[in-house]
Amino acid sequence: MTAVWTVPNLISFSRILLIGVFMYLLIAGHDLWAIGALVLAGVSDFFDGYLARRWDQSTTLGRILDPAADRLLTVAVVLGLGVRGMVPWWLVVAILARDVLVGIALLVGRRHQLEAPQVTFVGKSATLALYFALPLAFLAFERWPTVHGVAVVAIVVSAVVYWWAGIGYIADVIARVRANDARARSTT
Repeated sequence: MTAVWTVPNLISFSRILLIGVFMYLLIAGHDLWAIGALVLAGVSDFFDGYLARRWDQSTTLGRILDPAADRLLTVAVVLGLGVRGMVPWWLVVAILARDVLVGIALLVGRRHQLEAPQVTFVGKSATLALYFALPLAFLAFERWPTVHGVAVVAIVVSAVVYWWAGIGYIADVIARVRANDARARSTT
């Protein structure tokens, strides 16, 4: 479907707007409001995909918007928590590096006129786990040291799965680029 103004796409656009709201609230020190914006963004992530499938409103734009909103939200939260000292910088770098590499792979795929890879269960699971663990680290910081420690461990485990999914997306793009190149060579 090539429609732009579908309910799932509007939800994805709203999630992107919530990222700015979250960052403002986090930087301004309005932690509870920031968590509220983050929860709304996380819930919207479930609903845009669910409604797109349920109402048969999956669109080309939605296949770009949904993962882009996921990545932007993850980057905003990880950077925000890093700036506030709530998660270690090495973990921030590890998560952001994965997104950079997947982004490069997507650009290469786009250059070869490939559609973005389908979001996988592993990828969605890793993102969902980060959506739970990152806010938990945020909430527990300086309140509940043990819970904060558990949240950081959960972020590390989620980051490993996040990388696993990212490697899968990169491998998918590489395989499709090679297949297209092989087809092009065989027809000439």
